[in-house]
Amino acid sequence: MPPKKAVPQKRKRDERAEALTRLKEKWDSEEEFDPTGEVTITPMLKAADGGITRILEALRAHDDEDAKDFTELYDSLTQRDRQHLTLEEIAYTSGIGSLRLAELATSAMILHGQTVSKLILASNLPSIMRTSVKMAKREKGGFDREMMLKAGGVVPVPKGAQIAINNVNESPAKEKQEATPEWLDPGDRLRLIHEAVDPKRLPSPPSEPIGISGRLSHMQDDTVEAIQDV
Repeated sequence: MPPKKAVPQKRKRDERAEALTRLKEKWDSEEEFDPTGEVTITPMLKAADGGITRILEALRAHDDEDAKDFTELYDSLTQRDRQHLTLEEIAYTSGIGSLRLAELATSAMILHGQTVSKLILASNLPSIMRTSVKMAKREKGGFDREMMLKAGGVVPVPKGAQIAINNVNESPAKEKQEATPEWLDPGDRLRLIHEAVDPKRLPSPPSEPIGISGRLSHMQDDTVEAIQDV
């Protein structure tokens, strides 16, 4: 019976090593490629609402140069390579590092969230206004009518009352800067401390100086005569 032919086994591909090799080709530095020392930030980024996908969306809308460097490298990778590479390795290869990526993710999410919130509010203002007017037209919509008329300036607002109406198109008012206190030398500072601690004292009433006269003058004359007799 002839021996069976040996079937050659297919070598299992190390897809992660291949992805890391392709990532190394994008390494633009003369230093040795070694991303193993990067701080792990992936679990922290995954904890955000929306996860990595939401953070990448915010980073792509960020105007920071480091954010652009990271997103350009990330978008240049294939979907399969992204599955085998970590964000820390991609951040290292882009030249910003993982800690800088965490900082950018935080600032990008804040700006992205604020912008999205304003857009949602602005886009829904017409429907909110229509609903408010509809509620004010009801038979029992007295309170809604009053608030709508006050907001429109038809009904005067009582003194001391305030109605906050945010205008999304209005530029933010400049914050008032408090005047910084002038620099005090040690003498002035000590004087202020004494004035704050010691009670206020009334000045002494003016009085004329006491002259040498009367009985005191006679005592001097008697003393001189006694000395002469001796």
